[in-house]
Amino acid sequence: MTLSMRRYRRQAERIERRGGVAVTRAGLNPILAVGLVGAVLGLAWSRGALPSWLPIAPPPKFITVQGRLVAVPAPAKGAVRVLPPVAVATSGSHAFLYVTASGAPIGFDPCRPIRYVVRPDGAPAAGDQLIAEAVAVISSATGLAFVDAGYTSEEPLLDRPLVQARYGDGWAPVLFGWSDEGTDPELAGPTAGLGGVSVVPAATGPGEFLAGGRVLLDAPDLTAILASPDGYARARAVVVHEVAHVVGLDHVADAGELMAPAMGALTALGPGDRAGLALVGQVPCDGA
Repeated sequence: MTLSMRRYRRQAERIERRGGVAVTRAGLNPILAVGLVGAVLGLAWSRGALPSWLPIAPPPKFITVQGRLVAVPAPAKGAVRVLPPVAVATSGSHAFLYVTASGAPIGFDPCRPIRYVVRPDGAPAAGDQLIAEAVAVISSATGLAFVDAGYTSEEPLLDRPLVQARYGDGWAPVLFGWSDEGTDPELAGPTAGLGGVSVVPAATGPGEFLAGGRVLLDAPDLTAILASPDGYARARAVVVHEVAHVVGLDHVADAGELMAPAMGALTALGPGDRAGLALVGQVPCDGA
């Protein structure tokens, strides 16, 4: 070995001992190797491409809410259905507001209770009772659990934010509000109520779920219905119809179903309504 070769070898060994980045006859510097492995794992983690057997939690997902990024609320670890699913025991016309690429309904996560709040301003005397009974009807037909989170001062706007500081972490609860066609032109004419909901990505995996939701009820129209023969049952049917929209049902052309656009004198769910509601309540839990 020549003098210059011995000097080169000693210089390379000193670089290694000092933690520098150098390649010698022994191969890649261990510190550099660990860094490269970490960078590759970090990139795979950020893209959700890590092998399932690695004990590393996936990265959070984000959606844009009113111009800002918000993390998708993750389900509780080990969450299970709150209530048992409802079997499909009837058949008839039903349709879903939102479906997957395979045609399956998109619904609320059955492993999370659906919170709801009420803005009581302008409500008829029977308003709270109508809402509570309608929610109970839909819960029984879907196997989805609802939780009354009390009153709110939030206005029932069409484009209400999905995440709000007033409600804490997680998606905003379903909002029930009372209005009239003078305040909300959406309620013009024979429209006694409106129900809608948003679609959000699953916290884990590629799926989608329903979240948020709004039921806007026409106080003068429902007050008039309440004063008519069989008025309470008919008014409750209006609210049931709108809550069914919130959990994922669309209108159907069958006049024998409560989800027909013009409900007529119907006061109870039809067989197609029940079949559709049972199906929207059977979607897998987030992370299942």
